Amino acid sequence: MLRANELSRQLSTGHTGRGVLTDSGPGAVAEHDEERGGTTVSRRFGDVWICVMEGGPSQVFRPGRPGPADETYLRVLRPLVGEVHVEQDGRQAVACDSRLVCYDSSRRHRITMPEDFRMVTLALPHRSIGLTPKESELLTARVWHGSQGVGALMSELLAGLERYGEEVDTAIDLLGGSVAGLAGALFAERIRGAAAATGAGRQTLMVNVQAFIRENLAVPELSPVAVAQQHNVSLRYLQKIFNEHNTSPARWIRDERLARCRSELADPGLVHLSIAAIGERSGFYGASHFSRLFRDRYGVTPRDYRKNTRPSALTA
Repeated sequence: MLRANELSRQLSTGHTGRGVLTDSGPGAVAEHDEERGGTTVSRRFGDVWICVMEGGPSQVFRPGRPGPADETYLRVLRPLVGEVHVEQDGRQAVACDSRLVCYDSSRRHRITMPEDFRMVTLALPHRSIGLTPKESELLTARVWHGSQGVGALMSELLAGLERYGEEVDTAIDLLGGSVAGLAGALFAERIRGAAAATGAGRQTLMVNVQAFIRENLAVPELSPVAVAQQHNVSLRYLQKIFNEHNTSPARWIRDERLARCRSELADPGLVHLSIAAIGERSGFYGASHFSRLFRDRYGVTPRDYRKNTRPSALTA
């Protein structure tokens, strides 16, 4: 029998297993091999983790989990049944129905489920969204009303992942970029609104730069210099803000291009395109160069990756 500390671990990291949240105690968890009512299921979409949890009235308190940006997570909760109360950074937010609420696993937080609950959580490492744990204070313990705009899209996506979990399990590579991109847009929307009041210029710049890169991956001239010029900053300053996330502008551009190629190689709807054409759609010109970079990043050639990827039941 796993107790409240296991629920706390699941809510505070991106790594969960299969289990059943019971109401035999505050947040008690019992593990089961079979999947049945009350199961806790997690799936990974690239750097993103999705978890479905349910149980009785529970409360989880964590003093924080400071660590590298690829080991601490910014999490978005979407209640399906009941309410979820989130306390962090001196604020308290209550989410229910289609509403979303965010918290940061690297800092002190309290999560309360005052009644029977079922919820979907989305966990993203800080480095994947271009924010440090400190900068995420603009997002935590604030509610998105999931009935309009980007918040509505994210709310429906999380609810859909819960409903069609088994089909989604076969579409990890297809959905990974979409989930992370939509989360980035959601955070950018909130940060832009808060930046004017807080002077959070660097956070806003990073989010805007990442969005610009994703929109222009197919442009072969896309480079750190071009990105810096587009946003009226020096190349040195651009390198500095990426360095805070243990990467560089050039590496981030390359990794985003490769991630998009991997998604498209797994897409049955693009099977008519050659390997070289897939690379060119993301700015890689030269099949051998693209193949080498892809193999270095993922340990397999693009051709073998496409051959070994199962068709997506969801896309079909």
